[in-house]
Amino acid sequence: MQPLQGLRILDLTAGLAGRLASGLLAEFGADVVRFEAPGADTVPVPEYVFADHAKTIRHHPPAGAVSADELTRADVLFVDHPDHVPADTPDRLIVAVTPPCTADRTPWAGGRESAELLHAYFGFAAVQASYSGRPVDHVYPYITVVQGVWAATCVTAALLERESSGQGQTVEVNGVHAANVFIGFLYAREEGAPESSRAIGPGGLNPLYTRYQAADGRWVFVGALGPKFARAALEATGSLHLLDDPRVGGRLDALWNPGNHVWVREHFVKYFASKPADDWIAALEAADIPCTIVQSREEWFSGPQLEAIGMVREIVHPLFGRVRMPGVPIASVSERHTDAAAPATSRGRGPLDGTRITSLGTFVAGPYAAGLLAELGADVVKVEPPDGDPWRMTGFVYNRGTRSLAVDLTTAAGRTAFDDIVRGSDVVLNNFRLGVMERLGLGFDRLASLNPRTISVGVTAYGESGPLAARPGYDTVLQAAAGIMTAQGGSGEPVVLSLPVNDHTTAVVGALTAVLGLLDRARFGTVRQLSTSLAATSAFLQLGALTDYAGRPAPVSGGEDFTGPSVTDRIHPTSDGFVRVQADPDAVDVDPATLVSSLAGLTTDEAIDWCANHRIAAVRVRASDEVCADAYLHEHGLMQRAVSASGKAYTQPGPFAAFSRTRQYPHPDAPGLGEHTRQLLTETGRSPEQIDALANDGVVVTGGPLDLEFSPLYR
Repeated sequence: MQPLQGLRILDLTAGLAGRLASGLLAEFGADVVRFEAPGADTVPVPEYVFADHAKTIRHHPPAGAVSADELTRADVLFVDHPDHVPADTPDRLIVAVTPPCTADRTPWAGGRESAELLHAYFGFAAVQASYSGRPVDHVYPYITVVQGVWAATCVTAALLERESSGQGQTVEVNGVHAANVFIGFLYAREEGAPESSRAIGPGGLNPLYTRYQAADGRWVFVGALGPKFARAALEATGSLHLLDDPRVGGRLDALWNPGNHVWVREHFVKYFASKPADDWIAALEAADIPCTIVQSREEWFSGPQLEAIGMVREIVHPLFGRVRMPGVPIASVSERHTDAAAPATSRGRGPLDGTRITSLGTFVAGPYAAGLLAELGADVVKVEPPDGDPWRMTGFVYNRGTRSLAVDLTTAAGRTAFDDIVRGSDVVLNNFRLGVMERLGLGFDRLASLNPRTISVGVTAYGESGPLAARPGYDTVLQAAAGIMTAQGGSGEPVVLSLPVNDHTTAVVGALTAVLGLLDRARFGTVRQLSTSLAATSAFLQLGALTDYAGRPAPVSGGEDFTGPSVTDRIHPTSDGFVRVQADPDAVDVDPATLVSSLAGLTTDEAIDWCANHRIAAVRVRASDEVCADAYLHEHGLMQRAVSASGKAYTQPGPFAAFSRTRQYPHPDAPGLGEHTRQLLTETGRSPEQIDALANDGVVVTGGPLDLEFSPLYR
C-alpha cells in the first residue's frame, strides 16, 4: 500500500517522535529526506535506525538551512519546534511540529525530548502497580512512540483535507497531546477523588486478569476480563465457590476490590502452583479464555505468529549491515478499485469533517480508534448491541464525540438498519475476533455491495493469519506473550503494566490505518480491507529493543519496582515526594555519588532547582490528580473541567492535536446507550412510527445522554 507515493517530506527533527512519524510515512510511499549534521547518523541508536531506514539522508552544517527550492518541492515539513520553521513556507505545505512538551514550555532543564520525563510528569510512573507503592520507571519510550504514530495520523489527515482544499496548514502534536492520547484515560476522573494505593504488587489488582507461576516455574497469564470470561475462568479452575464467600456476596467484581484481591489472589497462587503451565493453558483454551505463556521479547519475535503477519523483517543498512527489525503494524488484506475523488470539503470542524466512520466493537482498541477519528472531525457512529458496550462507562473517554446506535444485528430488521448506515459510510471499523464480520454477513465483499467506496478496517488480537489468529486476546495477554512483562520485570517477576499500552497504541495505529486508507482512495481510487492487531503493535512498541544489528547497545531491562537504568537516570525520593532525573552525560560533570548525596533530604522543588543549576533535566513525579489540577494545562485548554448529567464535577483530557486552519470544535460528551438511535435512523429516511416499531420489537434501543459513574482502577 503506497497512498503517499509521489509526496515529498523533509525531516528536520532531532528526537524520536518526529523522525518516527516521517519514517512511518516513508513506509507508505512518501519520499522522505532527512537532514543530519555530519556524523550524526553514525550513532547507533536502535530506535533511530528503525525510524530512518527508508529515508534519504542528507548532511548539512549545524547552522545549515533548507533551501527555498527544497521547500517549494515539499509536501510536508517535520520540525521539533515552531522556531525551526523556515520563513515564507509555501501555502500548500503541511508543517508538522512535534515539541517535547508544548511549543512554549518544557518543564525540565535543556528541553530535550524524553519519554521517561513525560512518563513521570504526566502520571504514568505513579499509576504503575508495585510492591512498594513508589512510582515505577518504564523500560520503553511508550509515550514518544505514540506521539510519533499520532503525528503521522494527523499529518495524513491534513494531507487528505488538502486534496479538496488545496491548502496546507500547521499541525502540532506535542508531548502533552501525546499524554492526553496515551494516558488520558487516567485524567477522566471525578474531581476530588482520592488516589488509590498502588502498593498492590506487580501483578495488579484483578486476580482473574494477571499472571501466576505454574508448577514447572513458568508463568501463565489469565486474561479473564469481563463477566463472561471471569465466570468461565472460575469454572475452569474449580473456583466458583469463591462467589459464595460472604465477602464476595456473589458479585464477580467484588473479587478484585481492595478488600478481597489479596486473599483471592493467594487462592489462585496455590492453585496454579499445582500443575505445569501447559496443563493450565490447555484448560483455559478449552474454555476459550484469553491466556498465554509469559514469554521474553526474543521468544515472541522469533515465534511463528509475528512472522505470519509480516512483523519480522531484515534489511541491509548502509552503515550497520544486516538489521533485523519489526515490520509496520498495518496490513492490506484485499482491495478493489473505484474512481479517485477528493474528499468532501471540510467546513473547518477538523481535517476529517465530512467523513463518516461506522464503528463496531467493544472495550478499548476499536472504540478508541474511532474516538480518535472523531477527534479529527469525523462523524463517528458507534454501533452497539442493545445491552451496550460493557466498557462504555469505565472507558467513556474513548467514546467522546461519537454517536450511539444501539441495534440488534442478529435480527433481519437490525441488519437492514445497519446496512442503511453503511451506505453512507466511508470506513467501517471493527475489533471483532477474526471471522465474526463474515459470520454477521459484513465481510468486505458484502460491504462493497452496500457501498463500493467503503473501506474496512479490522482491529484483531493476533492479526489475519498465523497459528494464533483465531484466538481471543486483550492488552495484557499480549503484554505477557510479547515479552513486555518480562522486559519490565527483568530478573524478577513479570510486571503487568497498569495502563493498557497495547490497547492505546493499537487504537492510534487503527486511526492511522483508517486515514491512510482514505488517502489511498482519494488519490488513487483504491478501496482496501485493512488490518492491524494487538500482536503487531506489541512488537512495534518494542522497536528499539527488537531492532538488532552488530554493535547495537543492549536494551534496558527492568526489575522489581524499577526506578531507572542508572543513578543519573532514574526516579529519586525527596523529602516530600519523588523526582525523575535524567542527566545528559555529554553536558553534565556531576558524578553519581554527588547527585545522590545532594538530593538527599531536599524537597522536590529544591531538588529540581538543584538539578537545573547543574544542567540536569528533572521533573516532579506526579499522580494523575496532580496532573488534572495543573493550572497551566487548564489555561491552555489541554485539560478540561466538565459536569456530568447528575452534577458531578470531573476532569477529562483536552485536545489531542492542534491544526492551524481546520481547528477541531470542542467535542461533545460520550454518548448514552442509543442516545442517537432516533437521529441516525431518521437520517436514513425512517419515520418516527417506524422507529417506534423497531424499539418496541427490541430491535433498537433509544436512550438519553450518559450520566457518568466513575469506576476505580481495575488493574
